Amino acid sequence: MIQVEPYWHDQIHSVMPDLEIKKIILHREGIVNDVLIVNDQWVIRFTKTDWGKELLAMEDRLMRFIHPLVSLKVPFPETRQEGVLVYPLLEGGTFLRPYWANASEAKQAELAEQLGRFLWSLHTAPTADLDWEIPGTMAPVSRETWLDIHERVDEKIEPLLIPHQKVWMEDLFAEALGQPDFFEFEPALIHGDLAPYHLLYLPEKGLLNGVIDFGVAGMGDPATDLGSLINYYGESLIQKIRPFYPEYDVLLPRARFYAQALELQWVLLGVESGEQYWFTAHL
Repeated sequence: MIQVEPYWHDQIHSVMPDLEIKKIILHREGIVNDVLIVNDQWVIRFTKTDWGKELLAMEDRLMRFIHPLVSLKVPFPETRQEGVLVYPLLEGGTFLRPYWANASEAKQAELAEQLGRFLWSLHTAPTADLDWEIPGTMAPVSRETWLDIHERVDEKIEPLLIPHQKVWMEDLFAEALGQPDFFEFEPALIHGDLAPYHLLYLPEKGLLNGVIDFGVAGMGDPATDLGSLINYYGESLIQKIRPFYPEYDVLLPRARFYAQALELQWVLLGVESGEQYWFTAHL
């Protein structure tokens, strides 16, 4: 959607006063930020809330930290003001499932290597060397959090399910929550939201070009990122990651749990917020 309202021109010129504006594409569907793509060249994110300012400031620091460490491109901030972050637009579109499913064996191997090396470099980033603290991820990773989610799902989602779905849900939580040490992990820097629209794909090359949106990134369970990939692409993808990710076998049981529990998490968010968007956002 192209927007040319004077308001957005003023907002852009407040951070890039010398920029000649030829085209603006506005995305307002995000919870935290309004995102403008300017001249097909710049990404400018304006936070919608006061608490979003802190998230944006931390995301700025995280992207600067991981930029030289990871094997895929990530945005590198050009400038940041309070509540505003600007960086160059990276080339690529949403990594849709058919791109993976229809790729040749050779291309699948290349894509899996790209993802495996990226995740390993991210999850092993030397965070202990920093003189500032990376906060915990916003993604749910602790036993206490999942006990709470289970209680809320039981109350608000279980009555909406048909019998075989109820059995699936109870089996899912029973296996994970029945093991006191299931959610024990060594905290690592994780992305926390590896959805297809955060993986930039180049159809003409059949390869990934970058990873974007580190808004919920932080210290957490690296199995979360593998679980996101299972959820969207199936295990056929992460099985091919194994040679490039040494801790694959250790993380796989939790990754499988996260992959399934994500569905319940989104439905719960929709029920509790009253926003129907969440029922379909991750179809």
